[in-house]
Formats: sequence, structure tokens, C-alpha cells
Amino acid sequence: MRVRAKRRSTRPRLRKVYLLPNLFTALNLFLGLFAIYSVFEGRVVTACWFIVFAGILDGLDGLVARLTHTQSAFGVQFDSLSDLVSFGVSPSVVAFYTMQRMGDEHRGLLIGVCSLYAICGALRLARYNIQAHDAETKGFMGLPIPGAALGLVFSILLIRLYGLDTSHLIVVPLGDRSLLLGELVSSLMPFLVLALALLMVSEVHYPKPMSKLRLGRRMSFDTLVTLIVLALLLVALSSDLRVAVGFGLLWFYIIYGPVIHFYRMAQQEEEEDKEMVEHDTED
Repeated sequence: MRVRAKRRSTRPRLRKVYLLPNLFTALNLFLGLFAIYSVFEGRVVTACWFIVFAGILDGLDGLVARLTHTQSAFGVQFDSLSDLVSFGVSPSVVAFYTMQRMGDEHRGLLIGVCSLYAICGALRLARYNIQAHDAETKGFMGLPIPGAALGLVFSILLIRLYGLDTSHLIVVPLGDRSLLLGELVSSLMPFLVLALALLMVSEVHYPKPMSKLRLGRRMSFDTLVTLIVLALLLVALSSDLRVAVGFGLLWFYIIYGPVIHFYRMAQQEEEEDKEMVEHDTED
């Protein structure tokens, strides 16, 4: 009687995963899904805050993984899939609903712009996954998808909070018909979404805000005091001011990348021109 040898499977088997960081990632995904459900019920502001809290959890899962030395390939892939929902699909749904409510009649254009945002987010995450240990060790290449999502939702929160989409404030008088602030905001929103989408897949370099904050090591007393004061200020601010401060900080970060990118390009061109002039004079 022949005994057949059992063939060993060559496929990798996932036996165990780290609980704590993946729990934060799962909660991130949960909030992203809840944001979409909230949009279906017409609660746009609630959806925006779900995405904001998802962004906080997204920062915590990586931080917890580093502090507890529980990084894994599974965690990287799970985090990317969660980010695609929470910061790619959810903000595009929120943006589409917001722009549709503003009265923009170009439905097909809005669907295209919001879909492009989600697709660019997926491309951004795919590029990050293959460059995580190479090009993006010191900074990000392209706007990180959580930054794009938070910039978008804080813009929507600011619009809803101050009623900018329905404002009848005259921005530019045009004779018989004046350009109203609400119309201007409605016209600029698709371009804002498009700009964020293109920045995600661009080669503009962005710094890592948390790279210099090494919580696993000792920090100076002044740094600790500064962090405590900033945390207390954020807690003490009213909800309106928190939205305004969050909007300002996020868009400073978003605009900072292109400004520094073009400044360095101009410097490089100037140095190349100087080298060419020096080379010509030597000849």
C-alpha cells in the first residue's frame, strides 16, 4: 500500500496578527463607513467629524505600532485598505453631496471629479506601499491621503459652519448682476477637490509632521510644556474656532509643499544658469 506524501503548501499562511494597532485601524475603517452612512441620511457635518476622528485613529495606529514594536506587513496592507475607505471614498461622497446641494447642475462633472479624487487616493496609497522603505523614509512624495481628506472635510465644515454656500454677500459687483459669495464657493469647490486629487499623485515632497516628535524617547522639558499648552488650548477653544484653526493648519501644510517645491526648482535653475555662465567664461 502506497502512502502519499503530503504536499507542503508554498503559500504563506497568516497565523497571528498584532491586536492593538490593527484594532485602531479597524476603528478607522468603521468611522469611514459611518461617514458614508451619515451622508446617506443627510448629516454632512457628522460625516465630516467621523472622518476627522478617523484621521486621529490613523495617526495613532502607526504610533502604537512603533512604540510597541508591532509593525507588520499585514498591518501596512490593512491600514492602506482602511485609508482608502476613510480618506478616499468617504470624503469624495461627502464632497459630491455638498456640491450637489450647492445647486451645481453639472452632475456628470461632479461625479467625475469626486471619482478622480478617490482613484488618485488609491494610486497614492499603492505608490506609498512600494516606496515605504525607500523614497518616503524622510518625507512624503505627494500629499498624504489623510491630509487631503482632512483638508477637504475642514473646508466643508467651514462652509457649513458660516453658511458660505448660501451667502448673498456681494464679492464682485458686475453691473446688473453681482457675483455672490455663495456662487463663488460653489464654483471653486470642484477645483479644490481636483487640486487635492492631483497633489496626492504629484511628486511634490511633504514633510512628516510626526517624524521629529519621538514619543518613544526622552524629550526636552520645553517640548513637553509646549505640547501640553497646545493640547489645553485646543480643548479650551470653542467648536467654531477649532474648525477655523484646523482649516488654517491643514491648508498651510497643503500649500507648503508646492511653495517649497517650486522655490527649490527656481533655486536649482538659478544654480544651473550660474554654472553655465561660469563654464562659458572659462571657455
